[in-house]
Amino acid sequence: MEITKKEVEKLIKIRENDTVKNHFLTVISRDFQAKGEITSNKIKFWKQGFWNMSTYPIFIFEFNSENHLINITDKINPIGKIFNLIILIPIIFLIVIQFINGSNLIDNWLPFTLFGIILLLLILIVQKVYNFEKQNQLEKIYALLDIETEEKNAEKEWSYKKIITRIFMYPFCIGLILLAIFLLFPDGKIIYAIACLAIAGAYLFSDIKILIGKKTTANNG
Repeated sequence: MEITKKEVEKLIKIRENDTVKNHFLTVISRDFQAKGEITSNKIKFWKQGFWNMSTYPIFIFEFNSENHLINITDKINPIGKIFNLIILIPIIFLIVIQFINGSNLIDNWLPFTLFGIILLLLILIVQKVYNFEKQNQLEKIYALLDIETEEKNAEKEWSYKKIITRIFMYPFCIGLILLAIFLLFPDGKIIYAIACLAIAGAYLFSDIKILIGKKTTANNG
């Protein structure tokens, strides 16, 4: 079944341009309205998510000369990019400062290791949150446009790749929590301990929330 441009246009409730200003207003207003920009052969569509209000995706629908849908791609909105940079840059800055100050990597292996781990987990969390919101919205778009998909997204959360990732990441996060409680806090490294607890907790919370959300969606379906 071919999807026409007119059908995709019906997804949009408020028509506006894809600009930093408009996305900033969307984030602070929290109106959760379906918005979009329409051009001759493309439609950009975005909608603020209830759980993910800042880093929601922009879906780009591409059409051929007969105005039939030929491709759907996505990108993070510009405010989401800025938000992610605000999260990641301080950690990168601290690592760079350590090198500039001439810190000995061998003698200060623990701070460098923790900074690296925290940076890695932050990147994973940011990516996971974005992909979760993108997949949820894509499911709704497919349903509204009556596009059939081969796999149920609820099943994808239990793919071999994700199971292996969880087998590694869950003990790793629990290890960070134990490290903070039994080593860093007693040793007076309060900032490192709080960072470990926050990042490990954020990863576990986001992943469990995704699993619960997928299970609820599957049961409702």
